[in-house]
Formats: sequence, C-alpha cells, structure tokens
Amino acid sequence: MHTLRASSRPFFVIRQLNSGINAFKWVCIVAVVFALVSCSTTRTIAEWRDQSVNQRYENILIIGVSKQTILRRLFEETFVNKLMQMNVNATTSVSIMPSEEKISKQTVKAAIQGKGFDGVLVTHLLGVEDKEVYHPPRYRPIRLPYYRHYYGYYSRVFDYVYEPGYYQRYKIVKLETNLYDTDTEEIVWSTQSSTIDGDEPEHVINSVIKKSLKMLQKQRLI
Repeated sequence: MHTLRASSRPFFVIRQLNSGINAFKWVCIVAVVFALVSCSTTRTIAEWRDQSVNQRYENILIIGVSKQTILRRLFEETFVNKLMQMNVNATTSVSIMPSEEKISKQTVKAAIQGKGFDGVLVTHLLGVEDKEVYHPPRYRPIRLPYYRHYYGYYSRVFDYVYEPGYYQRYKIVKLETNLYDTDTEEIVWSTQSSTIDGDEPEHVINSVIKKSLKMLQKQRLI
C-alpha cells in the first residue's frame, strides 16, 4: 500500500458429457462473473493520517460530491445511517445545502456555522477505469454418480468438462475520501480506493462506506 503525503489542497475539496453438463458449465461461468461484479469489493490504494491529531470525531457532516443528486443523496444517507448505528452523530449535506449549490469552501463553512460539527467528510470521484481480463480455457473434473461393483465396493468415477476461455469486462471506480477538522480547517485523514462497478450503485456505495468506516475506526478517528 502506498502512503499519501499531506498536501496543500484547499479545505473540503476435456470433453462434453452431455447437454445438461454443458448448460451447467455455462451457468457456473456466468455465476462467477456475476458474483465478481455484483458483490463489489473495495481495495485501498493509499492512505494518509495526520499523526498529530488525537481525537475522535463525534458530529460529522457527510458530503458526497456528485452531479447526480440521487446518487449524492443515496451515498450521504447510507453513510449517515451507518455512522448513527455506531453512535456517531452525522448529517447529510443535502439536508442543509441546496442540491444545486456548488460545493466550495465558502458554501460549506456557511452551512456548518453554529451547528456543532467537529468534522467534515468529503468523498469525490477520481476516475473510472475500464478493465478486461481474459480467463484461459481449462479442464475441470466432474465426479459422476457412485456405482456398486460385484465385491461391494463403491468407486468414484471422474470425467472432465472443458471450459472455454472467456473475457470479463468491468469498470473500476476510484474514489478519494477526506476527513477535515472544522476548527483548524485542515485535512486529518485521507484515503484513495478502487471498487468494481456493478449494475447497482448501491453495491459500490455500501462497499466504499464499509471500508471507510473500518479504516476510520482503526485510526481512532471515530
């Protein structure tokens, strides 16, 4: 894992046995591909923490930077709900900032004024990368039913099914999440992550949030 450096960024920013086995083979291949895409897994690319900060944040404003209001709301509400389950007070930015309002240092500072926030967590998109992986063909053993022989023994009979090679195409979503201290207006924690983008945005959102919360807990920031 690489380490992020503190930056001066602005605040808040074998053969076929029969048709039945052949059909089963393709079902297995499709199931594997579907599982890889639908069950999104977030991987940490980099992480940085200000080691001089020694506090747990108890009242956090959550900001999901997106031009799509629906995705922004879904991300923020999911994050807030997860934090509340951990007894951490949290608020969505869409509830105190108009969706059409541009997110900037000035608009965020105005929105949090007098509301008791001690931290602001911002997640934004770094980019989307197209990936293609080729899985070569292989022979997979299949155990056939047991057969009773004259001497009372059961023998295992194996045969092989040929699985042709195939391409798996998917997108990788790269995000950056930063936690800011509202008193110092400085970044205290930052992470970059990559997640396989499935058909449902909820998969990516839930995976990213789960990973972020685990890391924040490990860093004793919540």
